[in-house]
Amino acid sequence: MAFNPRDDSMNRARGQVLYRYRPGQTFDHDGGYTVQVLQFGRDDEFDGPTLDRSHLVQEATRFVRRWRATGRAYSAGADRAPEFPADEDRLADRHYEVVVPGKVFCRVWPRVVRCASGRCGHVWTASDPRPGTDDWPPRCPTCGNGVGNRQLQFVFAHRCGEISPMYPPSKCPRGHTRFRLDDRASRFRDFRWECTTCGFPLPVQWSCGSSTCGYPDKLMSPLLHSAGTTYVGQGLTLVNVTTTEEAARQSNPLYTAAVLGRWLGEITEDEFRRITDGNTVNVPDEVVDSIRVMEEAGLHDQARALRSRFLPVEADHLRDRVGKALSLDVESDDARGLAAELHTYRRVLNLDRLGIPRLQREARNPERRALYERYPSVLASAGLAQDTCLVSDLPITYLAIGYSRAGFSPEEADLVPYRGRAARGAPEKTLLYAHPTEAEALLFPVDQERISRWLVRNELVSRSTLKEVGGVARWLVHQVGASDSKALSHESRPEPGDPDLPVHELFGLLHSLSHQMLRALAVDSGYSETSLSEYLFPYDLAFAVYPNAGSDFSLGALRTVLEQNLDAVVTRAVDNDACLYDPNCMITNEGADHGCLQLPETACQSWNRNLSRWHLFGSPDGSRIGYWDPTL
Repeated sequence: MAFNPRDDSMNRARGQVLYRYRPGQTFDHDGGYTVQVLQFGRDDEFDGPTLDRSHLVQEATRFVRRWRATGRAYSAGADRAPEFPADEDRLADRHYEVVVPGKVFCRVWPRVVRCASGRCGHVWTASDPRPGTDDWPPRCPTCGNGVGNRQLQFVFAHRCGEISPMYPPSKCPRGHTRFRLDDRASRFRDFRWECTTCGFPLPVQWSCGSSTCGYPDKLMSPLLHSAGTTYVGQGLTLVNVTTTEEAARQSNPLYTAAVLGRWLGEITEDEFRRITDGNTVNVPDEVVDSIRVMEEAGLHDQARALRSRFLPVEADHLRDRVGKALSLDVESDDARGLAAELHTYRRVLNLDRLGIPRLQREARNPERRALYERYPSVLASAGLAQDTCLVSDLPITYLAIGYSRAGFSPEEADLVPYRGRAARGAPEKTLLYAHPTEAEALLFPVDQERISRWLVRNELVSRSTLKEVGGVARWLVHQVGASDSKALSHESRPEPGDPDLPVHELFGLLHSLSHQMLRALAVDSGYSETSLSEYLFPYDLAFAVYPNAGSDFSLGALRTVLEQNLDAVVTRAVDNDACLYDPNCMITNEGADHGCLQLPETACQSWNRNLSRWHLFGSPDGSRIGYWDPTL
C-alpha cells in the first residue's frame, strides 16, 4: 500500500490534536503505520476570541520558572528547562510566539522495520517513503517478504528530551551486519539483539548523544513508542484568559492593588472600575463638604458611600492598605500572580450563570420547585456553598508549553520547548500552542466556615489565628502569597511542624473534593471520566468541572444535571467512600489510587498530586477528621 500522509480519515479537532498529536509525539496513523509529528501550521481562518499574547507568554514563563525552581530544589544547580529563555532575560517575551494550530505535518517514524517472516525476522532501517509512490512498510531486503512487515514499536528516550529509534547494532564481534530482535521476555532489560548469521547475542541499549544534555547518566530508557512516559505533554489550562480588552485594563499601574483591594473589601466595585478604566470624576464642592460633615458627625457609613462614589482612590494609600492586609509587596511578581488568580475567578462570577435561586424562581412545576428547594440542604451537608451554579459559556484556553520524556515532573525530567517558525520566512522562536474554546461548567464553591472547622479540628491552624487574619481565605493568601504557590505543589506530605503543611492539607482537601465530584458527575452526566476535567481556584476555595477538549460533544449535559439531579450527584459523591482495593488502599495509600480518587491525565489539573480519602472521610485510626465527618 502506497504511503499517503494526507489520509482524510485522520481529520481531528484542535483539542484532540493538542492532547494527542503534538510536535515530537508519535502515534499510530490510521493508514497502518507509525508517524511522528514534525510541527503545526497556523490556523489562518481562526475567528475565535482575540487572546492577549502578553498574558499567555507571561503564564508560560511563570510555568517554566516554577519548573526550574522545583528542579533546582531537587538537584542543586540543575536547569530542568535549559532550552527555554533564561529567567533573568528581560527580553524573554520576544523569544516566544503564540500559535493557534490549524495543520499538522508529520513523517513516517521510526523507519526501523521488522520482517514478519518467522524464519527471517531481520530488522533494518528503511529509506524515507515517497508519498503516493513507495509502499510502506517495504519488502525485507534479506528474504524479500512483503507481507505483514511492521515498524519496530520500541524507541529509546532520555530525561533530557532526546529520543531515538531502536536501531540494530552496526555489526557483531565477528563482523556480521544482520540482526533480529528477541523480545519474547517480559522486561526490556532481557531483550537481546541476535545476529542472524552466527547467533551472537548483544544487549539492547543506547546512550544519549545530545549536546545539550546535562545529565551524567546518558543511558536511555527503552520504551514502547506510545507509552505514557515516552512523550508527556506539559501545559496549562487557563480559565477566562485575558483578551485584548482586559489587557488594556491590566496595563493600569494600579491594577494589582485594585484587584487585591476589591477582594479584601478595601474598595467598592465602582472604585475598582474607575481605577482600572482610568476614569476620573469631577467632584462638586458641596459633596466634599457633605463628606466632611458626615465624618465629623460620626456617620461613617454614609460618608464612606459618598467617598467611594465621588472621590478618587489615593494610589499610595491603597497600596499601603493592601500590602499591610496581605503582608505582601504589591509591586512584586507574587502579588501580580495572586491578583491574576483572584481576578480570574471574579470574572468567572461575572459571566452568565444559572444558580439555585433562579432555578427556584423559574421552576416549571411544583415537583421541580420542591426538588430545587432540597438542593441547599444537600449542598450544605456536603460542605458546598449555596452559590453552586452552572456557567454556560466558560472561556477555556489550553496552552501547550512543551513536553518531557521518561518522566512527568521536574524531579524526573527536563522541560523541552517547541522550536520553529510560525510562518514561512519568520525567525525561529519558542512556540506556544493555544486552543481557545468555550464550554459549560459546574462551579462548586466550598463552604469556608466548614473549611475553617476542618482545619481547626485537625490542628492545622487555630481558630484565633483564622479570626485574627479575617477568615480562611485571607489566611490562605498570607500563607501562600510569598511562596509563589510552592506550598500547593509539594510532591509528598510535609513533615509535622513544616509551615507548608496546613496549606498542603487544605489544597489536598480541595483537590480530593474536586475528584470525588467529577467521578460522581461521570455517572450522571453522560460524560466519561476521561471526557471531564477539573479547574481549581485554590485562593477562592472553589473548583469547576467541565467537558475537556478531547470529549465527545454533548450539548447541555451539565445543565441537565443541575436541573434534574444535582442532589443525586452530590449524595453519590458523599456516599462513595469505598475503593476496589480496600482495605489496602485506605490504609497504605491514604485512600488514593486508580480504583478511587486518581483520574486520567486528561481530567486532572495537578497530576493526581495530594489526593486522599482521609481528607474526606477521615483516617482509619481516627487521628484525622474527614471533611464529611458528621460531627464536623
